[in-house]
Formats: sequence, structure tokens, C-alpha cells
Amino acid sequence: LFALFALVILASAQPEEATCSGSSNGDDKSCLDPQQGVQRNANANAGSGSSGRRTNADARVNAIFRNESPYRADIHYDDGRFGRVVGTASEKGGTVEITSFPTHKFFVTLHGVRESLVDPSTDEQYFFTIGHDNEGEMQQFVLPESAAPSTTKCKDRYPVCANEAERGECTRNPGWMIVNCCQSCDDKEGYGHLIDSEVRCTPERLNNTIPAWKEGSLDELFARWATEEEYQQYQPNVISSPNKVHGATHDGPWILTFDNFLDDYEIRQLLHGATFGEGFQRSTDQGKIISGSGEMVKVTSKTRTSTNAWCRKECEELPGVVRVSDRIEHVTGIPQNNYESFQILKYEEGQFYRTHHDSSNANKHKPTGHRILTFFLYLNDVEEGGETRFTNLDISVKPKKGRALVWPSVLNEDVYSSDQRMYHEAKEVIKGTKYAANHWIHQYDFRNANLWGCNGSFN
Repeated sequence: LFALFALVILASAQPEEATCSGSSNGDDKSCLDPQQGVQRNANANAGSGSSGRRTNADARVNAIFRNESPYRADIHYDDGRFGRVVGTASEKGGTVEITSFPTHKFFVTLHGVRESLVDPSTDEQYFFTIGHDNEGEMQQFVLPESAAPSTTKCKDRYPVCANEAERGECTRNPGWMIVNCCQSCDDKEGYGHLIDSEVRCTPERLNNTIPAWKEGSLDELFARWATEEEYQQYQPNVISSPNKVHGATHDGPWILTFDNFLDDYEIRQLLHGATFGEGFQRSTDQGKIISGSGEMVKVTSKTRTSTNAWCRKECEELPGVVRVSDRIEHVTGIPQNNYESFQILKYEEGQFYRTHHDSSNANKHKPTGHRILTFFLYLNDVEEGGETRFTNLDISVKPKKGRALVWPSVLNEDVYSSDQRMYHEAKEVIKGTKYAANHWIHQYDFRNANLWGCNGSFN
């Protein structure tokens, strides 16, 4: 079902080793082991001025992908399932150089999402195959100017979709499958109409109608933390509170630390959990919504230079991680279904996160509602820098191993409105490395909405 673009060049194929790529901006190449599907680094650069000649007597074939379309495009190595991104080509002339092997296949999507770029005349996705070597000559592939996203709302993006639907993935992972394998899920489960996020993601359909907080809940919770004996084992310290109650040094919104919230084992488990999956990756933001499916473009953050890893699946099952999430659930009284997965953060020297807010008033209309509470955990001491600074309040909190910093993002008297005083930043790390983790806690069930693909992200 794909438009195949293969250059067949006469040369015998040798054993496969890796697929490497580099973009025209001179980024380091990355390689894919074709047999293990594991990404690794190669000590090479791929600039636009590369000669394209082999330097080793091996089976590698050099190719260049040129994007003439008006869309920024991701190039995916076809691993037989859902592919792996090996490079990004800018619109209107951007290039990616690929060092690969004969018969390796690649496909193209819009940058940051899985939306296919297709031939408008046939609605078939562009797909190309590395041919055999021809004395080291560079193979060339072009995505034409006419390439565009498909206008078909419900279609499969991968040949493997039908098999995944037969395995029951449309019910186990409905959001991802409906967006990426819509036709197969429609054939199997009758889910085709759910490609429209306005149908799929209503609070009533998701049963997201029970709020975690009502008016007054915020003040009540923080006051209990400050005064009740049960929480003293965690060493609560009120930094800011309305009218400076409970020993606060600032008059303002609630900001509190538990200075003895994590033990060393739990910290090791969280850091170990960051090694699962893709590990630490450059931090990204959500961009524009690209279609009625609700899929949002993933863009490299310009205001946050850290790396982060999401604690999902195996990570969430680690005993120490379970223990921490259970403790947060106990002290907040908010069920874990309202939590985003732990985001585990790494800030190296010179890295920062500029002023931002954890929620906005636009979120009140989403199925999950506001992020009402941030539970931020410091996993190590930082030699210098790395403070969390509340920019409108001139309050800074220093990283301390085992400390939890907690603040709300909404108002006590109106939990459906964001508190504009709660803008904050992660100060630049001057010396050392900063490790941290956080749960963002929502007003409504987050996990079920995420399962159905109602948060814009389709990992």
C-alpha cells in the first residue's frame, strides 16, 4: 500500500551492522542496529558537504534524503513495526544523510507526530528502500513538493496495524491505536468514529466528572500538612501561606516542603527507572494540534534545556517507585489515576527551565482539567545553582536530596482558575548535576483520558 522509491545499485550485500543518519545542520550521526533495533551513537558528523564516499570496505551504503515539501519531515527507519526516527529534514530543501544497508526501508511523517506524508494523487505514503552499492556513489531520494498529509480521516499508518488489531491492541491501547491504526480498529471494534477527538474525549464518555478538589480543599490540605502529627515524620516546612499562617516566612499562596520525604532506596529506584525505554531525552513541549484526532506536534523546548525520562511501564512497577507514588497518594488524598507519570529530570551545568506555569485557564476545558498540584522531588544535592524560583514571589528553594517541594497551580476559592502568582523557573545549574522527579496531579482522572488519547500525546 506504499509508494516505493528504491534505487537499485549493483553491488553484493554484506552482513548488516547499523543504520546511521545526520541532518544538514551538522548534528552528530546516530545509528540503528538493524537486528536488535537499539539506537547507539557513532563518532561521525554528517554535514551537507559530505562527499558520500565509503571509507571502509564494508556493506554500508550512503544515501541522502531531500525534502522539497512545505512540511518539516521526520525520517523513520522501518523496523517492521512502528519505525524509529533517524533524522529530521527541514521543509523546502532540507536534507538528511543516511548510512545504511541494501534493502533497508524508510518512511516519512510530519515532524513531531506520526501523521504520514502522502502522494495526494494516490493517498499512498512515501516509502523508500536502500538499493545496492554502486562503488560508493551517494543514493538520492526526494520527497516532492506535492507531498502532503492525507485527507482521509480514518486510515492505517503502518502495515502492521491489522496484526495489532487482531492482538487486541485497539482495546488495550485505544487512543494510540485509533489515531495510528484507525481503519484496522474500525474493522475490528467499530472505533472509526472515535478518530474525532471531540467525540472520543468528552468528560461524559470518559466518566471524568468527579473533581479531586472543591472550593476550600487547597487551604484545608496544606493546613493539615502543617499541623497534624501524621505528617511530621516528613518534616513539613511552610515557606509561604495566606497571612503567613503556620510559621511561613512569606505572605502569599501556599508553598511547602517536606524535607524528609524520600529515602536513598527510593531515589535509586527512580533514577534506575529513568534508564528504561528511551532513557533521558532532550526536553520537549507540545505544539499545535495537527488534525481532528487531537494529535499535538512534539517540539524541542526553547525555554527548557534539560533532559527528561518518563517513568512508565517497567519503571512504574519498581518497588521503590510504587512506594513513593503510594505515599503521595496517601498524603494528598488524591487517587493516582489523576497523576501524570513521573517525569524524571536531569539538569547538567548551564541547563535551565525559564519562567513557566504548570497549568493555564485553557486546561479547565480539557477532560483532565487543571494540573492542580505539583509534587516535585529532589533526588540529589546540587553543589551550586539549580534552585526552584517562584518568579512573581521572589522565593527560591534549594535542591536537597530527599526533599519534596509542593505547590498548587489553582486558587483555593476557585479551583477551576489558575493562580497567576505561581509562575516559576528552574535556575541554571552552575556546578554539578541536578536530578529531580515530579508528579503533576490533575483535577480529574488523567490516566483514562491518556489511555484514550485525549491529552495530545501518543507515546
